[in-house]
Amino acid sequence: MNAQEVGIIQYVSNGKGFSAVWKSSDFQVNEISLDGKEIHLTDRTLPDIMVFPKKNIKEFPSPYEQNQLLTADQWNEIDGMIKNELPLTIKIDVCGKRKDERQSLARVLSVKYEGLSFKTVCNVLQISKRENVRPRIREPPPSALYTQFVLYKENLSTATALAKLYRSRKPSLRPKFWTAGDLPKRANTSQLVTAFDWSPLHVAGGLRSNVIIGNYKFTDKPLVPGHRIGSHYTIALRQVMGDASVIKANLESLKINGFINYYDVECFGRSREAPLHLIGKCLLKKNWQEVINLMLEPSAIDPGDVTGEEYAALVKYKVSRNAWLALENVPSGESTSIECKLLYDMKNRRKNVNRLIRSIPRSKLRIYVRAYLRFLWNMIASERIAKFGLEPIIGDLVYAYHPENGSTEKSQRKIILLDEGNIRNYTISDVMLPLPGIDGTYPLNEVANYNTNFLLKDGLLESDLKRAVKDYSVDVEYRPVVAKPFDIVWYFIRYSNPSETLVWSDMDRMRKKEKPNLIENGAFLGLVIEFDLLSSVYATMALREITKMDTIFDFVTPNVPGNETLKADLISRDRKSSAEPKAKRIKLMDTVEKSIPGV
Repeated sequence: MNAQEVGIIQYVSNGKGFSAVWKSSDFQVNEISLDGKEIHLTDRTLPDIMVFPKKNIKEFPSPYEQNQLLTADQWNEIDGMIKNELPLTIKIDVCGKRKDERQSLARVLSVKYEGLSFKTVCNVLQISKRENVRPRIREPPPSALYTQFVLYKENLSTATALAKLYRSRKPSLRPKFWTAGDLPKRANTSQLVTAFDWSPLHVAGGLRSNVIIGNYKFTDKPLVPGHRIGSHYTIALRQVMGDASVIKANLESLKINGFINYYDVECFGRSREAPLHLIGKCLLKKNWQEVINLMLEPSAIDPGDVTGEEYAALVKYKVSRNAWLALENVPSGESTSIECKLLYDMKNRRKNVNRLIRSIPRSKLRIYVRAYLRFLWNMIASERIAKFGLEPIIGDLVYAYHPENGSTEKSQRKIILLDEGNIRNYTISDVMLPLPGIDGTYPLNEVANYNTNFLLKDGLLESDLKRAVKDYSVDVEYRPVVAKPFDIVWYFIRYSNPSETLVWSDMDRMRKKEKPNLIENGAFLGLVIEFDLLSSVYATMALREITKMDTIFDFVTPNVPGNETLKADLISRDRKSSAEPKAKRIKLMDTVEKSIPGV
């Protein structure tokens, strides 16, 4: 799957690019917490005091978990009933909720409230007061029931890394993890994680290789999405070849003008045959069988997330479309992947596709719907820039400025429309595009029609999109058309060994790994860039802007059909770069060379 297929088309600057190679070990990503500190793994020492599991302690629901189950108005209505003692019964429609969601809601209600009874009649949850019991709202426990630690991972998604951590413990010691969000998969990353009522002793020595944890502390609150400012990136580009003046101009443009804030290719999955947004489109069109077939496409599965037997089962199903045959070598009851559980459901329920779709976790289906909305956002952004360029136009959306005490700081609470009176106060960096289908404000110009046009091409209506957004609880999101990196710096280095480590990870620093062997007249030129980005902004799109290349990592996943060709192409490229005569290598301008030591 290339960038153009998911709407990644336009650039901020349309000049020439340059050639470079990058791979997962060249990406170092460190989460930036709400207090502005970069998160690093620096210490694996266990704390002197341990917090051990306590029996009969129920995890108090976080605000994020509560809002996933009921709306804020519904929670306020329940609180009001207890405080004002009226009405005597509250009824909530739970028809659209799955069985596991209803069970979660019952657990949260029982933990949050005392003196209430709950029962469901005809898909309506009835909440009432128990006789002779004064109901009250329970407060969260004040004690530090959460263990916070730094999770360092290499070349894994956050979900996969936490799954490895989860499976490394005995079932009785497996906790629930909370994070502020995911970090890139093809990178070495460090981020904060919290675990409920869980001792660091339970994981001491339990992990090796590409998942390491440390920097333990205790807290009374879990992390939730939004509990971070963004991430700090340290990225090395290898075997850089191109015009020195072009490279410098592109870097300066990135610093001053930024880049198109597209959703990265990785947001749409790893498979061209079964991209996530295509599954989302099939969900919206209610093509249930196609949804199932695409979910079970082997090329869409990371082999690191399933066992060898499970991956083989998916390959067999693609050829035979027979769940019984596919599962003949998979031990019954031992499969943990969603895909193989779906195969088991197919084996037991046969052709009832409606029940099969309902058996898929709602969180998984939400991923597909969001991927389709992100695809639409990319397409709309590209169309808007192609038609109107990089200037704000009347009818665009922006966050309002508020002139309190003479300040020009932007208010993040209010979205307004640009008109003739205020358009001069804003630039393209201020212009926002909403995620399609959300209940919010839309541009009042031609851009508003792009959503309808793209949907019609896919055989969908806006009503289909709005229904899906409501059914799968997709959050409201306004996304800047253009993003800018903060505190960006760069420098050039020369080296002779193509596999030389050019940037250090947290583990490299902890192990006191030797610095790379940099040679003043080395055969290769490297470019190291450091910058900060806000959450949900993708560094690969910044690299695309300066190189004018699709952001394809020099990374090969083992045991996946088709990787042999990719690997051969990458080896060929390395050899070609190594064989370049010195006359063709980049010679930086004298003024640049003098300002960059070691080049």
